[in-house]
Amino acid sequence: MTMESKKSRFNRTSPSLHFLALMIVFALALAGYFAVMWSGDLKGYSPSRVVAFRDLLFFIPVVGVFFWLMRRQKFRGEILPFTVAVFLFAIGLMVQYRLFSDPEYGARGADRARSREAKTQTIRLRNVETGYDDQKKAFLFGDAARVPEPDAATARQYGVFDLVKSPKTYVPLLALAALAAGFMLFRSDRWLLWFQRHSLIMGLATLIPFAIIVLAFSEEGKFLGQTTPWEVVKILFLLSFAGMLADSYQHLRRTRWGLPPARRLIPFLAIAAMPVVPFFALSDFGQMLVFFGVYVMLYIVAVRKKAQLVYAIAIVAILFGVFFVASKATTGFGLPSRVHFRFYQWLNTWEPPAPDTSWWKRDYERYTKATGSTPDPTDQSKINQFNREAWADKVLQQSQALFGISEGGAVGEGLGLGFPETVPISDSDFIYAAVGEEMGLAGALSILIATAVFVFAGTAVSLGAKDMFTKLLAAGLTAFVGLQAMVNIGGVLRLLPMTGITLPFVSHGGWSLITSFAMLGILLAFSHRNRVANEVSKQETALAAAR
Repeated sequence: MTMESKKSRFNRTSPSLHFLALMIVFALALAGYFAVMWSGDLKGYSPSRVVAFRDLLFFIPVVGVFFWLMRRQKFRGEILPFTVAVFLFAIGLMVQYRLFSDPEYGARGADRARSREAKTQTIRLRNVETGYDDQKKAFLFGDAARVPEPDAATARQYGVFDLVKSPKTYVPLLALAALAAGFMLFRSDRWLLWFQRHSLIMGLATLIPFAIIVLAFSEEGKFLGQTTPWEVVKILFLLSFAGMLADSYQHLRRTRWGLPPARRLIPFLAIAAMPVVPFFALSDFGQMLVFFGVYVMLYIVAVRKKAQLVYAIAIVAILFGVFFVASKATTGFGLPSRVHFRFYQWLNTWEPPAPDTSWWKRDYERYTKATGSTPDPTDQSKINQFNREAWADKVLQQSQALFGISEGGAVGEGLGLGFPETVPISDSDFIYAAVGEEMGLAGALSILIATAVFVFAGTAVSLGAKDMFTKLLAAGLTAFVGLQAMVNIGGVLRLLPMTGITLPFVSHGGWSLITSFAMLGILLAFSHRNRVANEVSKQETALAAAR
């Protein structure tokens, strides 16, 4: 066997090894679900066994997709991104179960207070039962045998019909279906050529309905409840941008002072800016940041001019400088109030703005109205007190998340033993905080390492592509996952402004999960195409040498 043939055998990891890794992930998930149920029993409520069984059953279609790729589709590429995505998905699924099984999470008002009190009383009485001797028990209750039974917190129990109609049942299945559809569609040369030829039309056709949804039907960045419109169009905008860039990158390389001719640059920038306007209307700073980062990276990959890299870094620095100055201003500074709030919160988490600050005034008045007591305008101390209370309520998500991560330490409080349920909507934007609190630094690092492995694998797919369009698409899909994870985790840790975007594969946010798995399927298709192209090239080289 020649050295070349040996290299061809080992240029991808063994599918058997990945199947073993999937079984290890399943075993760890099984242990995690038992830990959550045990912890719930300690706190006086019983997490739904039916939901746990449903979640563990998701590994059947996951393994089914794995064998469908390997056996039916004769997958020849690197399966590592799939294994990493399943690992992240399993962590997210388990944390979702932990949160939603807790009766306090999602409860409101008096129900939330009763659930907290019932859990606290259960823990207190069980500590008395196990840690006090009979003399102390008799002192407390008059008789050592009369330690009262705690009032059980009521965890919601689900029937089979409830699970069948639940989005948490069909969304993961749709996500796996999106993976399969993405793989089948993008392994085809015919479809790839069609996408590249119609890239401009696709961008315009996506922009028009997207803009209508944003301007006419969305409210605070949401559409149809909690749907985020940008998730549906993310891949379409990327196809449009990558197609236009693949067609024009050679002209954009002809530069003077590091800049291409205006007749080439201005139309291209207009196309690149298509998704920015709707995102600005949504006040969705997070997606503007991610799209901007992805587009700049793709431009640099295609054009490869150091001067333009310097320009891109300068533009980023200028934009952050503008936002920083805006966060210090008492007026809106022309920015949407939500964007202004995000930056101010990042820089001044513990210090509220003045009550008359234009972008904060409405939230302050809404809080005082909700409490039913408006402070006397002449009583400055009372106004300051209300202002601090209103601000503490507004930044509760960020502050509670930071406290929880701090409590997590190296190995965490243990699944079900922390208090991530006190973080509002921690199953979505702040799920990383829940992982950090209950799994500690070990769990938090596992997510970072898995995401980094995904990015490295996606980068390898991009480098191995034979044409510019595929190369840009693979790089863009990888960058979407990597940048979105970086922005989400950076926001949770207060290293970046909080943006409200989800953590890919971990936050099970409907369209977010479906889009993430669709991008994974496309990456797997490109990896398969690269490997097949390399094998064909080697065969042609061998035949030419034999002649």
